[in-house]
Amino acid sequence: MTRFILQRLLSVATTFFIVSVIIFLMMHSIPGGPFDGGEMPLPPAVRERIMAQYGLDQPLYVQYFKYMGGVLQGDFGVPFQAPGQTVVSLLSQAWIPSLVLGGLGVLIGAPLGILLGIAAALNRNTWIDYLASAVATLGLTIPVFVTSMILILVFAVWLNWLPSSGWPEPHKWILPITAYATIPLATYARYTRSAMLDTLNKPFVTVLRAKGLSEGRIVYTHVLRNSSIPMVTVFLPMFIGTATGSIFVESMFRVPGLGLFFVSSIRTRDYPTEMALMLMLTLMFCVAYIISDILYAMLNPRIRNGGRST
Repeated sequence: MTRFILQRLLSVATTFFIVSVIIFLMMHSIPGGPFDGGEMPLPPAVRERIMAQYGLDQPLYVQYFKYMGGVLQGDFGVPFQAPGQTVVSLLSQAWIPSLVLGGLGVLIGAPLGILLGIAAALNRNTWIDYLASAVATLGLTIPVFVTSMILILVFAVWLNWLPSSGWPEPHKWILPITAYATIPLATYARYTRSAMLDTLNKPFVTVLRAKGLSEGRIVYTHVLRNSSIPMVTVFLPMFIGTATGSIFVESMFRVPGLGLFFVSSIRTRDYPTEMALMLMLTLMFCVAYIISDILYAMLNPRIRNGGRST
């Protein structure tokens, strides 16, 4: 298990380095700069002085290694759009809305999707199965911004039951949480149904039935455990991706979360904020996949033994 974890940590370090280089080069390849001034350009002397102050007049490789040296010490720089703060302090204010709404969306959508997938697998080729398949297909094919528009149109405009935007009051969370929950619900319904059907067709299930075990015990004690690996595969990355903020959901419902900062940092060429957001998300996804891999190994020893049976 130790070797298994060390291999995953090495892959994470390699991935983090490659992603950081790609992001850095892509940021600086976009036309325009953070201090071009747009319709009211700065005087050349002032612009050169500001560029020198932030080290943007240096070669790209110098800027990269200088920035990454600070990142390794926990310093993500100073945001151009708020020079009086640090990037960490600026983003720390945006984590709470994204984490609360996105996290609740996953924690509500995932269990409902699992229950729907189990019901579909146990009632194959019935109306329950067809309904679950339809929900999963619609949830995965309809873009989340379209879902958000439909929710706003129905519940905020036509029925006037809920507000269409806002953050502080809990009753304003209902629509964005519902929009967040659609993807995990649909994804888990599909994965759970597929995994359950595959496991139900395994020979050991036939043996358990021949031994006289009840269907409920077979399903909830044996089938669900053997079907859990695909569910583990999806949960942590999905939780990270949803809980760290969806650009479309936060834009539609005017939630002051990470998604809005991501959009504004790209629009204003705020390199430190944009780089910090992408690196944080990369690191969180890498950690999520490491935890998932460890859980795989715990659930199935053949994974940590390189496919060899124990």
